[in-house]
Amino acid sequence: MARVPEETIERIRNTADIYDVVAQYVDLKKRGRNFFGLCPFHSEKTPSFSVAPDKQIYHCFGCGAGGNVFSFIVEHEKISFIEAVKQLGHKYGIQVDYQSGPANKIFSSLYELHDIAVKLYHNILFSEKGKAALDYLHNRGFNDDTIKTYHIGFAPDSWDTLSNTIKTSSFKDNVYEKTGLFIKTDRGWRDRFRSRIMFPIYHQSGKAIAFGGRIFNNNDPAKYLNSPETPLYRKSEVFYGLHKTRDSIRKFSTAVLVEGYTDFLQLVQLGIPNVVALSGTALGNNHASQIRKFASKVYLAYDGDDAGINATLRAGYVLFQAGVEPLVIPMPNDKDPDDWVREEGVNAFQEAMGSSMPLLLFHLHKRDVKNLSGTDRSRIVKEILKEISLINDGIIRDDLLKSLSQELQLDEVEVYRLFNSQTGMKKINVDSDKYSAKTQPFTNAMQKAQLEIIRAIAFNFDEVYPSMKNIIDFQIFDEPILQKIGLFLIKDNKPKDLSAIIDQFENMDEKRLVSEILFDDVSSDDPQLIISECIATIKGKLIKDQIKQARIKIRELESSGEDAKEIIIQVIELQNTLHQLTENIETE
Repeated sequence: MARVPEETIERIRNTADIYDVVAQYVDLKKRGRNFFGLCPFHSEKTPSFSVAPDKQIYHCFGCGAGGNVFSFIVEHEKISFIEAVKQLGHKYGIQVDYQSGPANKIFSSLYELHDIAVKLYHNILFSEKGKAALDYLHNRGFNDDTIKTYHIGFAPDSWDTLSNTIKTSSFKDNVYEKTGLFIKTDRGWRDRFRSRIMFPIYHQSGKAIAFGGRIFNNNDPAKYLNSPETPLYRKSEVFYGLHKTRDSIRKFSTAVLVEGYTDFLQLVQLGIPNVVALSGTALGNNHASQIRKFASKVYLAYDGDDAGINATLRAGYVLFQAGVEPLVIPMPNDKDPDDWVREEGVNAFQEAMGSSMPLLLFHLHKRDVKNLSGTDRSRIVKEILKEISLINDGIIRDDLLKSLSQELQLDEVEVYRLFNSQTGMKKINVDSDKYSAKTQPFTNAMQKAQLEIIRAIAFNFDEVYPSMKNIIDFQIFDEPILQKIGLFLIKDNKPKDLSAIIDQFENMDEKRLVSEILFDDVSSDDPQLIISECIATIKGKLIKDQIKQARIKIRELESSGEDAKEIIIQVIELQNTLHQLTENIETE
């Protein structure tokens, strides 16, 4: 099992800043002491993800995700704890020495295999075997800097180029199967990609997770072959190139969205830094939620053919649903951005951005609605109203309905009437996020008392523990997770870093629960009083339980004709103790 010295982990934890780490992935806005943004772990439209710099933890009030810098990287990057430690150590210039082992499990092997494949295919592209493919790329206008920056490669016409390269490695069959890079045959594992220019697809963290393979000799009817979905790669969650252009998109709060890898590369190479491309699938809700974290406006630069126009409309309304403003850069017929920019130059593209069309106008223009009449005109209007009905934001809906009535010179009241009759409701469905509000796992008085003691000590250790340690007994806690937190808090009689508490738990659900526990502050300015009252509550509950059990015993003895005097005396003593406990609290 891979191990890192606790001192190294503690040093990284103390050096890393939760805001600095999370802000690489989430657009955070300050609200009071904390920062809020759209949760990176579930789709939402209203920010419920919060970062507390003073506690160095995060918590989502929507889906319950929570933890510290390490757990954020583990959850977001889908890597092991040890790899998260190493990644943060590298970021903050702290050397991490550890030995790889089974703890890294499947994800480490998948990442490693993709890294091997990226380097192999890239080296082949610049070898004699890749000369024809490299010439093709050069003829398409791509220079070596772009090719090397994005690690473009070439998979030759062979079934075993990659499989032979890793033959001596210790990868198991389940790793081969889960990479998406191989196909199982009677002769063993064979390469999935052959005779294709290879475009590595990266996670936002910069790790290769998949490939897009493109033909260049026109012998294969399938122009592109993409990796299948794997534990690393979910097409509905991944953009091509975002790991390189994310900062520029955030800087301008706008993105240029294209469909193809070569469209992306051509625009970036010509100096448009805030581009992003899809990865073998249409734009979906997950994509839109993800892009909204960085941009409030997206320019759609899809192909100019009928398929591209339809895809533009679908993508635009999905963006509207996520609260992102879509603008359309119309492409000439049968042109894609790659071809158009190479022919007309980057200035023409930038001018087209400046004169881009709102999605609704593009929709009306491409369907030629103004020149239609009767049933054809009605059909297109209803088509648009159906798309508008899926938008939850009432302001966006109203703006679109008003624009529709103005553009078609229709009575606004009539447009609203038609809209309401078509949707069957005046207010469209509420937020469709499937995630429940913040959980409240500790609900009874005993649990709440234990919880308040934990918070009082965690947030005010020096103030409360030295003077109250003789009355605080975590052994009487009946909630295991709270007992474990409490025992860690008083270990060595020293205050603990709150984010370090989270690392005492391996289970991700427990980490989330601990972050929720620590995120809320103590509900009083007098933590000592809180502890006294809560201890009385816990002890009182334990005494009441003892009295209840004793009375049951008394009834059993009396029913069998035995003497219950000794148990009765115990009950009286317990009642006196309970009474004294109550009086002590009332006089404090």
